[in-house]
Amino acid sequence: MVVDEIDRKILEMLQGNAKLSNAELAEAVGLNVSSVHERVKKLERKGIITGYVAVVDAQKLGKPLLAFIRLTVNPHDAARSTIGELCSSEPDILECHNVAGEDCFILKVRAEGPKQLERLLAAVRGTTEANRSITNIVLSTRKESSRIAPAPPEQGD
Repeated sequence: MVVDEIDRKILEMLQGNAKLSNAELAEAVGLNVSSVHERVKKLERKGIITGYVAVVDAQKLGKPLLAFIRLTVNPHDAARSTIGELCSSEPDILECHNVAGEDCFILKVRAEGPKQLERLLAAVRGTTEANRSITNIVLSTRKESSRIAPAPPEQGD
């Protein structure tokens, strides 16, 4: 989906602070408020903006342990749908990625500590018919972001 430079700037700004007003966006991109409002609504209608969230501090919410669980599951479809169901129902599984390569899935999880991580691992191993799981506990994070920079326009557009 191609967006122009003004849309790119609006998206960049909203990803940095979704609480910016249309007036603040308008001033930054050099348009009037109604034009910016319409652009934001159009980005929402097209599904480019899919929602607005508050970014929270996991430490302060009692979930300081961050881990990635790499899973290899049986190749039949039931195991793959079961992992999807588990990921949807388990709030401490933040992300679930079906991947190519040695593993089948990579899960990003948050836990209160080792005991809760152990419980999560038992749930994952027990309900997904996992052939293998490898858990990596994060010691520190250098960068974590959900921002996505729109692809530049192709030459000739």
